[in-house]
Amino acid sequence: MGKRGGRVEDKQTLSEYVYGNLREQILTGYLRRGEPLPSLSQLCETYHVGIRTARDVLRRLSQEDLIRTEERKPSVVIYRRPEEEGNQVEISAVLARRVEIGEIYETMGHIMPELFAFSVQVCGREAALEYLKGMKKDGRSALEVRWKTASTALHRLLDASCNLLFRDVFSSLKICARVPFFLECSEAASLSRAYRDYGNPVWIAEAVETGNPEEIRRRFRTMYRALADGVEEYLASLAAMADGTGCGTPEEEKRCFSWNAKLGRDHYYLQIARSLIDRIGTGFYRDGSFLPSEAALAAEYGVSVSTIRKALAMLNRLGFCRTYNVKGTQVTLFNDEATFYALKNRVHKRETLLYLSGLQFMTLAAGPAAKLAFSGISGTELLRLKEKMEQPLSIPLDVLIRCVIRYLPLEPYRVILQEVSDILHWGYYYSFYEGGARSANELNNRTLNAFALLEEGRRDAFAGELCGCFGHALEMVRDAMVEFGLLEAANLVTPKPQ
Repeated sequence: MGKRGGRVEDKQTLSEYVYGNLREQILTGYLRRGEPLPSLSQLCETYHVGIRTARDVLRRLSQEDLIRTEERKPSVVIYRRPEEEGNQVEISAVLARRVEIGEIYETMGHIMPELFAFSVQVCGREAALEYLKGMKKDGRSALEVRWKTASTALHRLLDASCNLLFRDVFSSLKICARVPFFLECSEAASLSRAYRDYGNPVWIAEAVETGNPEEIRRRFRTMYRALADGVEEYLASLAAMADGTGCGTPEEEKRCFSWNAKLGRDHYYLQIARSLIDRIGTGFYRDGSFLPSEAALAAEYGVSVSTIRKALAMLNRLGFCRTYNVKGTQVTLFNDEATFYALKNRVHKRETLLYLSGLQFMTLAAGPAAKLAFSGISGTELLRLKEKMEQPLSIPLDVLIRCVIRYLPLEPYRVILQEVSDILHWGYYYSFYEGGARSANELNNRTLNAFALLEEGRRDAFAGELCGCFGHALEMVRDAMVEFGLLEAANLVTPKPQ
């Protein structure tokens, strides 16, 4: 669904997403034979689904002989990966995604150091060391044990940030990175050298002990750089061996990295509500005016009138409008009382915290992305950008970040930033200004300054100012939500400038 309305997207169903995600973990060895799956309650919490959806997914996996389910017992993986000489089936599968796997490791190297260092900043040095203490305990154990211990510790560290997106991003990248395959092949020369280059997880824990964010980032970057180089070298050697045997290198499969920031929130009425919030906040529908009739909105978005009524009911609860029986739905910016009561609702609270999590994530991830995309943004593109940003009702920051996403050379990075951008309905921000998006405010001014730095060719300054734009939006909305009574919003602190 576009920012200006139109038909809603034909999204993959939530059940299909959960099924595909778990199936991928089993087939790639991320979840191994004999290992238990998360419990039903854990699946519901992780994927934001109901108990029926979770049961349906487990039933499908069981019917495919991938797992065994028993009443009152955890489901267990029973899938046995193909055992051929030299494990050729799995090697072929990995080589068929060689480019994608390389981009996954590169993307992790750009995003994860920022998230880990920030999570330490949020929870504090002592708490972070407590999360990571298992890494020291198992520092001399077998590589697979060290990896599992480190993975668990890093998940706990990301959870301590209070951000609703960090863990999901990390998990999705790890699954597609085919970690179990490379652990099994760890004695290969290139991978052995990669593991030596960054030592072991204890080296990371020692960086946390310093309490220095830049040192933490540096060591994580070193780790991911070594792994990316080692994986690429190893895959190149496997491809050469395949050519030497006359079998040929498998044809590269279509890249299929996927991540859904809106799990459980893709209902059509929510998409429509976000679109209407954008229109209200940017001034397309002004305070006191009436929205089109329910029938007209249903025709525009290509949905039923009942779906439109659900979207309008949500806007009523959030304080963006009020529906009258005869007159229709009137914009009522900003109904503080309605917002206060809406934030007492569990679903709306989570929606708002997800929105703030997205702003916080972009404050950390947009900078590295801007540096990567910088060289691809031509003079012609700058002229197009300027024209788009000057259009009536345009959202300058949205235009600018979508340009950065378009020129990112790493597809997994593009997917992640696109997903996060899609949950940042900017009308929510601009609704705090009487004149909407066209009123003079700090966010627009900072965005225009970022664009000026881009025009001047000042890459690092452009990246820093772009991050600052998201940081300002985070502070503005978070502080307002705390005033409205959403005290949990205060946990989403603003990252410090690097």
